[in-house]
Amino acid sequence: MAGERGPGCGEMNTDILIEALTKITGVRYTKPDCPAELVEKLAAKIPPRDFAMCPGCPHRASFWAIKTAMAVDDRDGIIAGDIGCYSLGAFTTGFELFDTLHCMGAGPGIACGLGSLAKFGFNKPAVAVVGDSTFYHAAIPGLINARYNGSDFLCVVLDNGATAMTGHQPHPGTGFNAAGDAVEALSIEEVVRGLGIAVEISDPFNIDETAGKIFEMTRVPGVKVLILRQLCALVAARRERKKRRVSVDPERCRGEACGCGRFCTSVWGCPGNIWDSVTGRAKIDEAVCAGCGVCAALCPAGAITVEEVV
Repeated sequence: MAGERGPGCGEMNTDILIEALTKITGVRYTKPDCPAELVEKLAAKIPPRDFAMCPGCPHRASFWAIKTAMAVDDRDGIIAGDIGCYSLGAFTTGFELFDTLHCMGAGPGIACGLGSLAKFGFNKPAVAVVGDSTFYHAAIPGLINARYNGSDFLCVVLDNGATAMTGHQPHPGTGFNAAGDAVEALSIEEVVRGLGIAVEISDPFNIDETAGKIFEMTRVPGVKVLILRQLCALVAARRERKKRRVSVDPERCRGEACGCGRFCTSVWGCPGNIWDSVTGRAKIDEAVCAGCGVCAALCPAGAITVEEVV
């Protein structure tokens, strides 16, 4: 509003919005009184809710591939995270993958520094993880610095085709500008090649292939970029109907006797994977499952199946 300023810091909330709307519309509004004791009692009854990525989010597969590659490498690699949906890589839902998480663009900068320490005996692989939007906004300077100074690290670009964290706004790689007009997209791989940096592309849903590429690229000297390209599940759902149906064969699911510790629900953690306490078997919540089928590839009993929908 003209002549007025919002809060200098903190999150927008309903009270701030209501106050602004009452001033604009002239409608009188009295905030209901809610005693602090009542708030505390109600808060105690709210079930805990952990951070979670969307069903079918390709970042979950990317994180698992990176974690797998680092486990096979066995050099205790250091993973530098960055700012976006994938910041959840620092938490349980992202398998607690990240060792660092600072401001946008810090991932490549930190990895660049770590990748310059070989002369001091540092021999761990350094990996930076950025999103496609962050790549354009803040990762390029770090890559230029790494290329110019001969640093040794792998930058993984999670290309899900959107600025997903803040509302799916377009970025230079989407082919649309802020007004919604079609424009020529700037290719991530062409930008990287223009910097004289080696680049490869992989589908994160193909976890074995992706983990293999990460393992191989972290053993090659110099700065490298691996683009993990798979559309954001929310964007994909808006553009096309679900093409695959995922289900659990209760006869093949061993339940508690499997030895996997309910891997699909307790470790993999996709909201589409649920546990049926009545049957003691895993189950797919078809209402939210995006049909990516990654859980089927990871199930140790082969109990999860994927069916193409005609």
